[in-house]
Amino acid sequence: MSAPAPKLPLTILRENVTKKVRVHLKDGSKLEGTLLGLDEFMNLLLRDAVELDHQGNPKIRWGLVLIRGNNVLWVEIQE
Repeated sequence: MSAPAPKLPLTILRENVTKKVRVHLKDGSKLEGTLLGLDEFMNLLLRDAVELDHQGNPKIRWGLVLIRGNNVLWVEIQE
């Protein structure tokens, strides 16, 4: 028996809309918020977004933000 095919990153993110996520950006900053939506370019829309400092503590509250996909390094789904 063969193993099931792995899910693509966009599929996983679409399954987790309305969940809390932490987005790591290429410039080293991190944002945390509720994932409201995304598109095929991995542009992300977050609600209640908060920028985190290097220790993971809230630094700036942004509210509703759109993150351009080419700035995303990786996304963590917060359990």
